[in-house]
Amino acid sequence: MKTTTASMFLLFIIFSVTLSSFLFGVASATNEPVLDIDGNEVQTGTPYYVVSSIWGGGGGGLALGRPSRNPCPEVVTQRKSSVDNGIPVIFSNSDSNDRVVRLSSDINIEFIRLRPNICRTTTVWKVDDYDHSAGKWWVVTNGVKGNPGANTLTSWFRIETERSPFYTFKYCPAVCGTCPALCNEIGKYTDGEMVRFALSTSPGWSFYFKKVKKSATEIQQVVHI
Repeated sequence: MKTTTASMFLLFIIFSVTLSSFLFGVASATNEPVLDIDGNEVQTGTPYYVVSSIWGGGGGGLALGRPSRNPCPEVVTQRKSSVDNGIPVIFSNSDSNDRVVRLSSDINIEFIRLRPNICRTTTVWKVDDYDHSAGKWWVVTNGVKGNPGANTLTSWFRIETERSPFYTFKYCPAVCGTCPALCNEIGKYTDGEMVRFALSTSPGWSFYFKKVKKSATEIQQVVHI
């Protein structure tokens, strides 16, 4: 009886360790760090350029834009030249204790402001109200940073891997488990005036992240000198 009991106990330990290892592996796979173009983990609070992974005709980096017909709030657009990195962004996690940006996790994305705030709005990305004339849910600014929940649902995005170090953005917030929300890739479109981004049922546009050598404060100081 003692031998049987000991054997069952040993099997239980082996099963527990194996199950824990499996579950840990699943958790790690879904929470892998996002990497920049140099292979380093992308950090919250650090400036990065978001640049098209398609060279040449794919355009350059992301930036703020002001459509002539409706300049405020500013919108998320793309620079035309592939050698233009655009305007840096900083990422913030819904889990403020984690400094690493991770795949499939809710994040805020915020442009570093390089010019006077004419619109008097934030530069945090959000999904706008549905544009019936264009048939699009555009990605614009004036979102809310932090405070994950029902009141900030439109301000949370995710990064998904295409093939590292190339990634796509997705709008599929999980910061409010009981709230109905859209779940779509972020694609590239034109509104007849500029290249913009909107929710899409097709595969999202591919980008890479290039770390900026200066802090957000240093970038703004250089611009305003």
